[in-house]
Amino acid sequence: MIIESTISQKEFTRHALSRYFRRPIFYVFAFVAAVLTAFVIYDPNTPQAPALLGGWIPFLVYIIVGWITIHRQSQNRDLPVYQPTRYELGREALIVSARSGRSEIPWSKVRSWRKLAGVYELQLLNGQVLLISARAIGPRQVGAFERMLRNRIEPKPEPGVFDEPTA
Repeated sequence: MIIESTISQKEFTRHALSRYFRRPIFYVFAFVAAVLTAFVIYDPNTPQAPALLGGWIPFLVYIIVGWITIHRQSQNRDLPVYQPTRYELGREALIVSARSGRSEIPWSKVRSWRKLAGVYELQLLNGQVLLISARAIGPRQVGAFERMLRNRIEPKPEPGVFDEPTA
């Protein structure tokens, strides 16, 4: 199966924001803000301003800085993700071709895949992410494409903090 894909700015932004807000630190900030807010609501002796500001300011700064950073990054039309890319899904490997070069990636080097925010995200063992626009796949090809991904990619666990890096 051969897929010619180009990611739009909107798809890139939506995908990047989705990944940004799935980071564990986002949930830590949200949890701290929620706990401090609960203390203020349920314990009248808790100083309200410091508790609310201490929980909500870091959370809001994280959100605003992330949104601005991703928005500014999406304006860079020289990003490789915006270049037309050809994906050849073979029996043994995924061949990725673009103006910048050609790579052959064995299926064993692909950690997982998912459909997210209008793109198919293929995560490699080395941490790289390949994006294929869902628009590039015809309605009749979607089933065959997803079946091929399910059959070729054995989901592998995320590396732990103390795991040795893979070569």
